[in-house]
Amino acid sequence: MTNINKIISRSEAIMEGEAVRDRSEKFKVYAVSNFRGGIGKSTISFNLAYEIANTTSILLLDTCSQRNLSQNFFGDQLLDFEKTLYDALISQITNTSIFDLKEIVNVVKPYCQAFRGRNPTYMIPGSTELFLFPSLLYSQLAQYAQLGIGYQKEASAKVLLSLKKIIEDASKIAEPEKVIVDTSPFFGGATHLSWCAAEAIIIPVRVDQHSIDALRLTLRMLVDKSMDFHKFNIQAGLTDAPKVHAIVMTHCGWSRQKKNTPDSSTKFFVQKALDIAQEYKALFSEEDVTECFYLLEDFHSSGRISGKQRIPLSNLVAGEKHLVDGQRLSVNPSVDRYKKQLKNLATAL
Repeated sequence: MTNINKIISRSEAIMEGEAVRDRSEKFKVYAVSNFRGGIGKSTISFNLAYEIANTTSILLLDTCSQRNLSQNFFGDQLLDFEKTLYDALISQITNTSIFDLKEIVNVVKPYCQAFRGRNPTYMIPGSTELFLFPSLLYSQLAQYAQLGIGYQKEASAKVLLSLKKIIEDASKIAEPEKVIVDTSPFFGGATHLSWCAAEAIIIPVRVDQHSIDALRLTLRMLVDKSMDFHKFNIQAGLTDAPKVHAIVMTHCGWSRQKKNTPDSSTKFFVQKALDIAQEYKALFSEEDVTECFYLLEDFHSSGRISGKQRIPLSNLVAGEKHLVDGQRLSVNPSVDRYKKQLKNLATAL
């Protein structure tokens, strides 16, 4: 069986409801990351949180200045929060504006009805101010580069591990078994800190050429010592990099002739993603990188409904109609396959 056929065969088994091999290694802290916007990072994070919360406790952090994940959980009440992740980062990096971390570790249930009845779910909301955070971060690191080697490493490490420290402190409050960090499509700033905090990365890849290019750049950033991630980490004496735990192919299309089989266009881009993954196989959490590939449905209207109405895909019913931005949208029938795909991905974490 060829490598791509392994991926397709496992995907078919998942959608037929058959048991598939569980992952050999799992982690506590995951970053959802890729250097391209509009591929479904926040939608995947929101829905994975819902699936994980069915069985265990979870903490989420939003490091993207667009705050899409925060909006999914808190809706219009997001505007009521005076303190956000930005305040915690500034406090960590500058040793100023000390505040009680409990102010930003928010219980989700009062704000998002779908999570009532689930296991404890906590969220640290993002901030639009994170858009300017890269400038502060790298100017600080540039200043520390002028210090003596011992001071340089200690000061730089404190900055780069600031988000990791926030997660550790927040975990004393929330006591989560899993942590998911939703990141920006840009590496600089909080995404860099997310990679320093994460044990593993989930990389959504839309089935198009721009996303394939972004995948290659993401994997290269994880290994190339001359690029920003390692360049600044070396200054701080940090040598670890997160493992790549999942390549999640989004917006997949399916053959009309053969049930549960990707169409030719999807196969083409899955193969391209697989070829790149093979080049960087040492980064992956599985020796066989095909075990790290997951195929998700095209969002169609269901994705828009899930995001705008703050309803997990698992709670949508095919054929139901929802009002989104003044337009009545119908939940597409493929949502039933999507539910199975999401549940399988959640069990892999």
